[in-house]
Amino acid sequence: MKKLLCAILALTMLLSLAACAANNNGGASTETTAPTNLEGTVEELLNRIVEKQPVEFAGETTAIDLTDTSEEGTWRFESTTGLSDPSQLKEAAAFEPLMGSLAFSMVMVRVADAVEPQEIAQAMKEGINPRKWVCVEADDMKVAGCGDVVML
Repeated sequence: MKKLLCAILALTMLLSLAACAANNNGGASTETTAPTNLEGTVEELLNRIVEKQPVEFAGETTAIDLTDTSEEGTWRFESTTGLSDPSQLKEAAAFEPLMGSLAFSMVMVRVADAVEPQEIAQAMKEGINPRKWVCVEADDMKVAGCGDVVML
């Protein structure tokens, strides 16, 4: 009886390992088409994200003025996106808490036509200051992209 039980358990384990094995298609890519661009402004996209995945604090989505060359406008652009050149973007917006003591910022940008989204994503990740809130620091940072949109 013990041998039968061991054989059944071993067979079950073997089947579960085979079922969970990764299928890498020999390293071949399964993507057949280029990623499509997302519809809507980045403000609308951020609001849709917050609607589908509500947050536990009061926050708002604000557009980032890419044409504001004043000291305050330049500071807001750089501290929010981590970038230094607004001409690389078509539009930008951020969803941030209304209370300044929460280390949370969700920024979405749409890149200009001649700019690679991967380059902008890397520049945002490297350029952002996770301690921009002074009293608190962001524990985690992720960058993702889809088509011509990058989100930090």
